[in-house]
Amino acid sequence: CRSNFSSLQVTMKLLSVVVLTVVHLFPLIVTQTCTKNTTSKKLPWCLPKSYDKKKPPFLFDDEGQTMSIHYAFSIREVSEVTDSEQTLEIPMYFTVAWEDDRLEVDHTHTAWKKSTTGPVNESTEDAETLKLFWKPNLEIYGLQEFKKHNILNEMAGLRISRSKRITFDIKVTIVVSCQMDFNDYPFDEHTCFFQVGSYFYDKNSVTCTSEFHDPRSKSNIQERSLQHSVKFRKLRRSRGVVRLQSGEYAACGFEVLLRRKHEPLIYQIYIPCCLFVTVSWISFIIDPKVIPGRMSLLVILFLVIINVFNNVRSNAPSSGSTKLNAIDQFIMTCIFMIFSAIIEYAVVLSIFTLKLDERTYSINTERPTWRDRICMILKNPRKLDLMSIIAFSSCFVLYNFNYWVITDHNEI
Repeated sequence: CRSNFSSLQVTMKLLSVVVLTVVHLFPLIVTQTCTKNTTSKKLPWCLPKSYDKKKPPFLFDDEGQTMSIHYAFSIREVSEVTDSEQTLEIPMYFTVAWEDDRLEVDHTHTAWKKSTTGPVNESTEDAETLKLFWKPNLEIYGLQEFKKHNILNEMAGLRISRSKRITFDIKVTIVVSCQMDFNDYPFDEHTCFFQVGSYFYDKNSVTCTSEFHDPRSKSNIQERSLQHSVKFRKLRRSRGVVRLQSGEYAACGFEVLLRRKHEPLIYQIYIPCCLFVTVSWISFIIDPKVIPGRMSLLVILFLVIINVFNNVRSNAPSSGSTKLNAIDQFIMTCIFMIFSAIIEYAVVLSIFTLKLDERTYSINTERPTWRDRICMILKNPRKLDLMSIIAFSSCFVLYNFNYWVITDHNEI
């Protein structure tokens, strides 16, 4: 009895699995093949029995025309820019549409006349229905990650139009790479390209068109607080073809313009460094014989600005070039100014230590030569302090004028 009961349980389980499988696949089986009843009474569209989803539609086109794929990018924002990895994270609604003339459509069906499941002349289907059709094999150039969103089901949908156009829409977050040059940091600007095209079929077989919706055009969407200001524009024509070793492929997409917001660094780095250099000039006023006061002032300023330079280097994005970026050049100039003030005080202190000011020099005051001028400084080292405060301040002002006004940092 026990053996009969256990065999009966196994039989019931197998039967239930078969029933559930048939119920689950029944809608797909119905829509996969066309019969007279389904075409005229039940479904607005269907697939012929000879339909092969492994073959693209243009292979069955007698005229040999190329196939056009249309992309639509409804961009939400740029959610993250990672300098260290040189990547962008872009949430968007990604839409792909193409025509498949092999579909059989009942133009008299009531579904095309009413917006019961979607817009008029379109039939809205579950995203799983996409498995029944041929799908274009796509490639997003520079793709790092393609994140799909799910709640109860995948946030995606499929629509089939009366003109045999298949449109697939999905909400995703795409991470793409972007070639960035940080030699001009923090005045760096970058142009990132989002390009999508066919992975296998070249431009002679598959072409594309695209449109994108700029989030700035929607007043209800606020820009995320990033270190960059972000702008979008259409993909330039020269980027419409991707040339690879295997051939030339049509590509569509958009461009992302990134401009770093350098204004915070002006208050955090640039102004403090300028103040450090200005304070170092006070040492020229202090009596050279007050060694602890003057030397401690210069050494403290020198150590502080070295620490600022190290912090900036640790937080700045790494550059592949051996040259210093814009902010490094500025801080190094400030370090050199303070170090020069220390060297100047060392010269003045050496004059007093060696008692060169107590020696007697023959100086021609009417027509002084370079030797006479040097002797005047040796006789009165305070003149060197006066000359230094004028020279140092003038050079630093001219450097800042060149740095902020004349220099085009985009060409560094």
